[in-house]
Amino acid sequence: MALERTHEYRHYFLLGAGVALWMTWQLSTSAGLFLGAVIPESWSLDFALPLTFIALVTPLIKDRASVASALVAGIAALVAFNMPYKLGLVAAALVGILVGVVAEKYS
Repeated sequence: MALERTHEYRHYFLLGAGVALWMTWQLSTSAGLFLGAVIPESWSLDFALPLTFIALVTPLIKDRASVASALVAGIAALVAFNMPYKLGLVAAALVGILVGVVAEKYS
């Protein structure tokens, strides 16, 4: 009986999820419009890509291996910043992966 009841109201679940996503989209867009006006024109948008990666990686940092990997990759990216063809980013990713694998093996 309970299974039939959940199927009966599933359109409300879809509506609630849709409204929540739509509201988040609208609030994020509004924040971008208002906060984007605060950013000086002299700044280039080069900072947007690192911020995106930070936003993607931050929720994934949950244990010591991932903390070590993120810290070492960040430091390696700063050290190797002046490598040609932006290879410093590739080198930092490889070093971070290596440290993460080793740290996970020994933890």
